[in-house]
Amino acid sequence: MSVKEYHKLVRDKIPEIIEASGKVCKTEILSDEDYLKMLDAKLDEELAEYHQDQSLEELADLLEVLFTAAVARGYTITELERTRAKKAQECGGFEKKILLKEVADPIDPNRPTVKLSLVIEAIEMAGDESTAYYDVEKQELIWYIEDFGYQQDEDDEVIEEMIEEGWRTRFFKLPDKFDINEYRFMENFIYDQIPAGGVRDQFESAIRGRGAFRRFRNLAERLGVIDEWYDYKEKEQKKLAIEWCEENGFNYK
Repeated sequence: MSVKEYHKLVRDKIPEIIEASGKVCKTEILSDEDYLKMLDAKLDEELAEYHQDQSLEELADLLEVLFTAAVARGYTITELERTRAKKAQECGGFEKKILLKEVADPIDPNRPTVKLSLVIEAIEMAGDESTAYYDVEKQELIWYIEDFGYQQDEDDEVIEEMIEEGWRTRFFKLPDKFDINEYRFMENFIYDQIPAGGVRDQFESAIRGRGAFRRFRNLAERLGVIDEWYDYKEKEQKKLAIEWCEENGFNYK
């Protein structure tokens, strides 16, 4: 009689399948400690097998071991999926095929530092009839509002003259309504956050033509994703604020 040794963790029905074929197998029940160790080894084994043929079946085997490992460590499949979804919401998935090549620290002691919160505030409040400037010296915003002029404690005419003559060293124009392009925010939200299918089709239809912003918000409220939209918009505004700082040679805090 030939005997082949394995010493590996197998699926629960494997011993039955072996014996049904006329062969005899020897098994034992692992302790909890050994079970966890063998699960880790099984993960490595299934990952290696996936690397070999990259089949859907090997992916399914890998997923089965992942689910089992989660339960063995006291988690539920629901908790695992919730954690996966949370990380995907916060950091994204891997669909965009992004290769990170390098990261540069924006802090340069030779550059002035701006308050990022003020840049974001200017982006949030940008309107068709208003333009914001950042005063590096006072670290505050100056607003030019049509029909009202520049809004600051100093005389409006003095501020206007200073901006016209010295904006390159003290006053910097912040993104206005045309720079921000909120429509692009909506488009990106739809393709980044809404799964393909009927719901995405509804959003794509909603942003066509006049009244797109109103229809988009109404649909987001009706489908219960309005909070996700506001969170996404806030992140896009922060990203735009950081880009503005970098383009203008500022550190930010």
